[in-house]
Amino acid sequence: MSAKRRQSYEKAGVTVTFDSDLCVHAGECLRRLPNVFDRRVPRWIRPENASGSEVMDAVDRCPSGALHATSTDGATEVADQPVTIRITARGQIEVRGAVSVLDHERTAVRSDVRLTLCRCGQSGNKPFCDGSHRAVGFADPGTPLESAGRAP
Repeated sequence: MSAKRRQSYEKAGVTVTFDSDLCVHAGECLRRLPNVFDRRVPRWIRPENASGSEVMDAVDRCPSGALHATSTDGATEVADQPVTIRITARGQIEVRGAVSVLDHERTAVRSDVRLTLCRCGQSGNKPFCDGSHRAVGFADPGTPLESAGRAP
């Protein structure tokens, strides 16, 4: 995994971090809080534009774990119980819960509460999804991309 610069944004009450190596551009943050998450401006995360709880809720919707939030009172995200794995028609495996991805020597590559894993086999950031399934047109066999919420 290439180590791009991790970004951190603070406001009174909450700190949001963004790891571009994990982002699959699902757009949940943009849809939930467009006044906080706006890719059209250089400083694209502005937590000061919403309450801490609104920001925490939007960040919790990020399927990849690229976004995380911590409140200044020490509250962090709570892992879903039980762990769930959802296979999407778009080509991702979304994992929620306290999980660790282990390498062939059983060493933790990443531990997180949300991860999106590659299913198409084309990611440049394996085992994590990097959105390559879009470029190769991957869809769940028998499920056209249109019904998966994406046009070809």
